[in-house]
Amino acid sequence: MNQELQQYMLTQLEKLMNIDSTTSCCYEIEKYIKGEFESMGYAVRTFNRGGLLIDLGGTGEGIVLSAHADDIGLMVRRILPDGTLMVLPVGGVRPEYADLANVRVYTRAGKVYTGTIRRKSSCVHTNPMENFKKETAGGYDSNLVLVLDKAVSTEAEVTALGIRCGDIVAIEPNFMFADDGYIKSRFLDDKACVAVLMAMAKAAAEKKLTPARHTWVHIAVTEETGMGAAYGLPEDITEFIALDIGCVAPGQYSSEHKACICARDARWAYDYSLISKLCETGDKNGIDYAVDIYYPHYGSDVSGVLASGRDVRGVVVGPGVLTTHGYERTNVKALDNTYDLIEAYIR
Repeated sequence: MNQELQQYMLTQLEKLMNIDSTTSCCYEIEKYIKGEFESMGYAVRTFNRGGLLIDLGGTGEGIVLSAHADDIGLMVRRILPDGTLMVLPVGGVRPEYADLANVRVYTRAGKVYTGTIRRKSSCVHTNPMENFKKETAGGYDSNLVLVLDKAVSTEAEVTALGIRCGDIVAIEPNFMFADDGYIKSRFLDDKACVAVLMAMAKAAAEKKLTPARHTWVHIAVTEETGMGAAYGLPEDITEFIALDIGCVAPGQYSSEHKACICARDARWAYDYSLISKLCETGDKNGIDYAVDIYYPHYGSDVSGVLASGRDVRGVVVGPGVLTTHGYERTNVKALDNTYDLIEAYIR
């Protein structure tokens, strides 16, 4: 990836991170991404269920490159008598990763309120250590609450603000560029990959990339709750490559510096021949990649497409990410390698 295109990708990543997009509430980020693709000269198809489809050009057998713009988050479940809010997760937000997060509550009247997720008894100086250990296992139902940054102490005062059950709670991503090319933020899953595809579309629009096959970009907004990209796809496609995060953890081959190819997730063994072709592409072009298995708690847009019965070969490719579904970290080298691998493959 050249420096100009890399800078565009990183700029778009930061902009995407600054747009809250908890699953089921992705209107603003869809509007932004649509506008960006249209500014490149693309016609963008939208769907009633959310999501975007962009034709990058090319001829022959069709291939879809997908990434999802929705984030995990929370939802208001109940307003408690003391003016705090009980919440529950939208997608895979573990309670211990939500604890102490700054959040924004989106009301149906259009108002936004800030707050923090805290334990009900959060003061170290007054809470015995054994209580902290017990409360860690308490989870959303018995232990964690959302404390609003408003002077409220009753259910009626919160209700008067317009907050009610079902309101979306977006978690602050805390995005930052760090030393040695590291990028830290919540929701690198999967906005990092959206930024990669936006860079690829820019290269195609500027005639710096000509796909050898008919290539489509699909931006999904329902992946984190399992629906994924299994709708609105072109009929003539034979391959579906989801760009999604690789899981960096003990016992894994994935790295924060590599493009990661998923051979199997919690449900599916992905297409062996397609994985082999991607490996061959990586080897031939000197791209740093790893093949890995993400089990037992991983799914992707490919999962939804395969479950829908579409006759396609599918696989997941993406940058290695540390602390997935928490405060995540990757490296710009992983984004570069992911871009280079996919670009080389569709050429």
